[in-house]
Amino acid sequence: MKNSAKNNNMYAAAKAAALAPYAHAVEGDMDAAACVIHAAPLSDAARGALAAACAGIGMPDPVFLDCMALGAIGGDSDVDAARRARSLFEAVEALDPVMTAVVDAAAAEAMGRAYREPVTPDGWGFVFGRPYAAFSHFQDDLVDVRLKQRDWAVFKALRKNAPWMFQG
Repeated sequence: MKNSAKNNNMYAAAKAAALAPYAHAVEGDMDAAACVIHAAPLSDAARGALAAACAGIGMPDPVFLDCMALGAIGGDSDVDAARRARSLFEAVEALDPVMTAVVDAAAAEAMGRAYREPVTPDGWGFVFGRPYAAFSHFQDDLVDVRLKQRDWAVFKALRKNAPWMFQG
Protein backbone atom coordinates (compact mmCIF):
# COMPACT_ATOMS: atom_id res chain seq x y z
CA MET A 1 0.00 0.00 0.00
CA LYS A 2 1.41 3.35 -1.02
CA ASN A 3 0.76 6.09 1.53
CA SER A 4 0.13 9.40 -0.16
CA ALA A 5 2.20 12.35 1.03
CA LYS A 6 -0.32 14.78 -0.46
CA ASN A 7 -2.59 14.48 2.59
CA ASN A 8 -0.05 14.82 5.38
CA ASN A 9 -2.59 15.80 8.02
CA MET A 10 -4.67 14.31 10.80
CA TYR A 11 -7.14 12.79 8.31
CA ALA A 12 -4.35 10.99 6.48
CA ALA A 13 -3.07 9.62 9.80
CA ALA A 14 -6.57 8.40 10.71
CA LYS A 15 -6.97 6.81 7.28
CA ALA A 16 -3.61 5.06 7.54
CA ALA A 17 -4.53 3.74 10.99
CA ALA A 18 -7.91 2.48 9.74
CA LEU A 19 -6.22 0.73 6.81
CA ALA A 20 -3.37 -0.79 8.81
CA PRO A 21 -5.15 -4.12 9.49
CA TYR A 22 -5.88 -4.47 5.76
CA ALA A 23 -2.60 -3.22 4.28
CA HIS A 24 -1.64 -6.72 3.13
CA ALA A 25 -4.69 -6.72 0.79
CA VAL A 26 -4.20 -3.21 -0.64
CA GLU A 27 -2.02 -2.41 -3.63
CA GLY A 28 -1.63 1.16 -4.83
CA ASP A 29 -2.29 4.67 -3.61
CA MET A 30 -4.64 4.65 -0.63
CA ASP A 31 -5.99 8.01 -1.82
CA ALA A 32 -7.01 6.75 -5.27
CA ALA A 33 -10.42 7.87 -6.51
CA ALA A 34 -11.24 4.37 -7.80
CA CYS A 35 -10.91 1.05 -5.98
CA VAL A 36 -10.77 -2.22 -7.92
CA ILE A 37 -12.08 -5.08 -5.77
CA HIS A 38 -11.20 -8.62 -6.82
CA ALA A 39 -11.33 -12.13 -5.45
CA ALA A 40 -9.53 -13.98 -8.25
CA PRO A 41 -5.88 -13.09 -8.89
CA LEU A 42 -5.55 -10.53 -11.69
CA SER A 43 -3.15 -10.85 -14.59
CA ASP A 44 -1.00 -7.92 -15.63
CA ALA A 45 -3.21 -7.55 -18.72
CA ALA A 46 -6.35 -7.34 -16.57
CA ARG A 47 -4.72 -4.83 -14.22
CA GLY A 48 -3.66 -2.73 -17.19
CA ALA A 49 -7.12 -2.89 -18.75
CA LEU A 50 -8.75 -1.90 -15.46
CA ALA A 51 -6.32 0.98 -14.98
CA ALA A 52 -7.04 2.12 -18.55
CA ALA A 53 -10.82 1.84 -18.05
CA CYS A 54 -10.65 3.83 -14.82
CA ALA A 55 -8.49 6.45 -16.53
CA GLY A 56 -10.99 6.50 -19.41
CA ILE A 57 -13.72 7.67 -17.07
CA GLY A 58 -11.47 10.18 -15.32
CA MET A 59 -10.18 8.12 -12.38
CA PRO A 60 -6.62 7.06 -13.21
CA ASP A 61 -4.36 4.89 -11.06
CA PRO A 62 -6.91 2.87 -9.07
CA VAL A 63 -6.07 1.11 -5.82
CA PHE A 64 -6.54 -2.69 -5.89
CA LEU A 65 -8.19 -4.50 -2.97
CA ASP A 66 -7.93 -8.31 -2.77
CA CYS A 67 -11.02 -9.88 -1.12
CA MET A 68 -9.27 -13.21 -0.72
CA ALA A 69 -6.32 -11.67 1.12
CA LEU A 70 -8.82 -9.97 3.43
CA GLY A 71 -10.40 -13.32 4.13
CA ALA A 72 -13.67 -11.87 2.83
CA ILE A 73 -14.48 -15.15 1.09
CA GLY A 74 -14.65 -18.66 2.50
CA GLY A 75 -15.60 -20.43 5.71
CA ASP A 76 -18.97 -21.82 6.70
CA SER A 77 -20.11 -20.40 10.01
CA ASP A 78 -22.34 -17.35 10.28
CA VAL A 79 -19.84 -15.77 12.68
CA ASP A 80 -17.03 -16.20 10.15
CA ALA A 81 -19.21 -14.81 7.34
CA ALA A 82 -20.08 -11.74 9.42
CA ARG A 83 -16.42 -11.16 10.29
CA ARG A 84 -15.39 -11.47 6.63
CA ALA A 85 -18.13 -9.08 5.50
CA ARG A 86 -17.12 -6.57 8.17
CA SER A 87 -13.47 -6.68 7.11
CA LEU A 88 -14.34 -5.93 3.48
CA PHE A 89 -16.71 -3.14 4.49
CA GLU A 90 -14.12 -1.60 6.80
CA ALA A 91 -11.34 -1.81 4.20
CA VAL A 92 -13.43 -0.16 1.46
CA GLU A 93 -14.72 2.53 3.79
CA ALA A 94 -11.21 3.22 5.07
CA LEU A 95 -10.00 3.64 1.48
CA ASP A 96 -13.06 5.85 0.84
CA PRO A 97 -12.88 5.75 -2.96
CA VAL A 98 -15.22 7.82 -5.11
CA MET A 99 -16.21 4.65 -6.97
CA THR A 100 -15.50 0.93 -6.98
CA ALA A 101 -15.01 -1.58 -9.77
CA VAL A 102 -15.93 -5.08 -8.61
CA VAL A 103 -14.33 -7.37 -11.17
CA ASP A 104 -15.50 -10.93 -10.54
CA ALA A 105 -18.61 -12.73 -9.30
CA ALA A 106 -17.06 -13.79 -5.99
CA ALA A 107 -16.06 -10.21 -5.21
CA ALA A 108 -19.56 -9.01 -6.17
CA GLU A 109 -21.09 -11.54 -3.81
CA ALA A 110 -18.69 -10.50 -1.03
CA MET A 111 -19.53 -6.82 -1.58
CA GLY A 112 -23.24 -7.61 -1.46
CA ARG A 113 -22.79 -9.34 1.90
CA ALA A 114 -20.54 -6.58 3.23
CA TYR A 115 -22.93 -3.78 2.29
CA ARG A 116 -26.16 -5.76 2.69
CA GLU A 117 -27.22 -4.61 -0.75
CA PRO A 118 -27.16 -6.57 -4.00
CA VAL A 119 -24.17 -5.96 -6.28
CA THR A 120 -25.23 -7.04 -9.74
CA PRO A 121 -22.43 -8.35 -11.97
CA ASP A 122 -22.20 -6.91 -15.47
CA GLY A 123 -23.97 -3.75 -14.39
CA TRP A 124 -23.59 -0.64 -12.33
CA GLY A 125 -25.28 0.77 -9.27
CA PHE A 126 -24.75 2.17 -5.81
CA VAL A 127 -23.99 0.53 -2.47
CA PHE A 128 -24.08 2.66 0.65
CA GLY A 129 -24.29 5.63 -1.73
CA ARG A 130 -21.01 4.62 -3.36
CA PRO A 131 -21.17 4.06 -7.15
CA TYR A 132 -19.89 0.77 -8.52
CA ALA A 133 -19.31 -0.98 -11.82
CA ALA A 134 -19.47 -4.76 -11.38
CA PHE A 135 -18.42 -7.60 -13.64
CA SER A 136 -18.83 -11.35 -13.45
CA HIS A 137 -15.48 -12.16 -15.13
CA PHE A 138 -13.68 -8.98 -16.24
CA GLN A 139 -10.38 -10.76 -16.76
CA ASP A 140 -11.94 -13.52 -18.90
CA ASP A 141 -13.91 -10.93 -20.89
CA LEU A 142 -10.68 -9.49 -22.29
CA VAL A 143 -10.40 -12.31 -24.85
CA ASP A 144 -13.79 -11.52 -26.47
CA VAL A 145 -14.24 -8.21 -28.29
CA ARG A 146 -18.01 -8.11 -27.60
CA LEU A 147 -17.53 -8.72 -23.89
CA LYS A 148 -14.79 -6.10 -23.70
CA GLN A 149 -17.18 -3.63 -25.34
CA ARG A 150 -19.94 -4.60 -22.90
CA ASP A 151 -17.59 -4.04 -19.95
CA TRP A 152 -16.49 -0.66 -21.28
CA ALA A 153 -20.18 0.24 -21.73
CA VAL A 154 -20.74 -0.50 -18.02
CA PHE A 155 -17.97 1.94 -17.08
CA LYS A 156 -19.39 4.58 -19.45
CA ALA A 157 -22.94 4.04 -18.12
CA LEU A 158 -21.69 4.61 -14.60
CA ARG A 159 -20.10 7.85 -15.68
CA LYS A 160 -23.23 8.94 -17.55
CA ASN A 161 -25.57 8.11 -14.68
CA ALA A 162 -23.44 9.60 -11.92
CA PRO A 163 -22.16 12.81 -13.53
CA TRP A 164 -21.71 14.48 -10.12
CA MET A 165 -18.94 11.95 -9.48
CA PHE A 166 -16.82 13.39 -12.29
CA GLN A 167 -17.22 17.07 -11.57
CA GLY A 168 -14.35 18.76 -9.91
